[in-house]
Amino acid sequence: MNAIAERPRTTPVIADVDVCVIGGGPGGLPAAIAAARQGARTMLVEMQGFLGGMATAGQIGPILGHHASRSDTIVIGGIPREICERMAAIGQAWDWDRAAKFWGIPFNVEGMKIVADRMVQEAGVELSLHSFFVDAVVQDGRMTHAVIESKSSRQAIAAKVFVDATGDADVVARCGAEFTLGRPADGRPMAMGSMFRIGGLDRLSEDAQQAIVDRMRAGVADGRLNLYGCGLGGFGSTVEESERSLNITRFAGNSADAKDLATGELFTRELAWKVMDIARSAPGAEGLYLVSTPAHVGLRESRRLTGVHRITGEDVVSARKYGDGIARCGYWIDIHCPRGLVDEGRVHLCSKACTKADCYMLTDHADELPGELYPPDGEWFGIPYRTLVPRALDGVLVSGRCISADYQAMAALRVMGTCMAIGEAAGTAAAMAADAETPPRAVDAQELRRRLSAAGALV
Repeated sequence: MNAIAERPRTTPVIADVDVCVIGGGPGGLPAAIAAARQGARTMLVEMQGFLGGMATAGQIGPILGHHASRSDTIVIGGIPREICERMAAIGQAWDWDRAAKFWGIPFNVEGMKIVADRMVQEAGVELSLHSFFVDAVVQDGRMTHAVIESKSSRQAIAAKVFVDATGDADVVARCGAEFTLGRPADGRPMAMGSMFRIGGLDRLSEDAQQAIVDRMRAGVADGRLNLYGCGLGGFGSTVEESERSLNITRFAGNSADAKDLATGELFTRELAWKVMDIARSAPGAEGLYLVSTPAHVGLRESRRLTGVHRITGEDVVSARKYGDGIARCGYWIDIHCPRGLVDEGRVHLCSKACTKADCYMLTDHADELPGELYPPDGEWFGIPYRTLVPRALDGVLVSGRCISADYQAMAALRVMGTCMAIGEAAGTAAAMAADAETPPRAVDAQELRRRLSAAGALV
């Protein structure tokens, strides 16, 4: 492999803060707000020109994970609920009481962006947008600096504690800490997919809607469309009556690999247009139109931290609780086929119930597949603080979908409501560690739980 030797250089340190959060998505936005509200000087680094991560750049919606398993019992509060209520207050999300009885919390992407902007500014968070995290400085087993690249060139940020809220454990990886990727059998992570928004639904008759679905299914059957479900979507990342968001595309790839990301972007965007072309061919559907495709392909899984403790699929279905629990999750083991396979347009997920009888996961690795998928009705499993703490790296906490979990448990806790709740805990803990000038692993979990409860979070 060809290589070059870059010139030696000195990188300016542009900030010295208490807490630096890398990534402004569902795991990072609440972390930065929480840390700042605890009195920590906080900087938030985000590669996009706006906050929200997969909720905005990915147009992923609705916000899932706000319920206990198959019930209306709410399991998130605190900052995640505040974000949703503030969106609702400006007409950009469903009211909390209405959403509490729905399977997710629908919202408008633009509403999420402006609410995020306002909340970080009100909290006093220092914001670095259009900034890419590229490296970490580790001294004596502790991360001391984050290195970023932007239009302002290469710069460094010093912090007492860093929060890896990249979703992909990018900070953990650059620090050389332990992580896992994909499932044990073949190392494959879950398939990617892009949610796209369509408009003109208010003009469609029931017959026209059924004709569209029939055409979509025919496209899957003859190989033109790689859709894991056929339908006209719902209120997800839109609350407009004439619009729906569709979460039906699927692409197999590794979201920690730039080449796969590029291929996934092209594949899923083309797929959205193919769906629209086929849909508009149905009689009476000529007025249907594409509102938007996402700025970033939708990601479900990549690297996962190897932490002090690891949550497992068994913990999910047994609704295990922990003494150091810092968040609740009532979602289920929702594994989107890592091979990118679909099944005649029906919802197709990876488990022992998969219909692809010749798949090597069923023939050779069935012991790795989940059978039971859900926690007991009305129940939830806990997220212990130890899953946010790297096994052998100090100065870092991890937030969001890349905490320490096996691939089955990650398929449950990856949803945005849970990631937001984890984020609030990570930010609060980071501020506590910075204030006490102790490693994050030394944070008193019971004091953390007390502070989270006082702030309205459910632990």
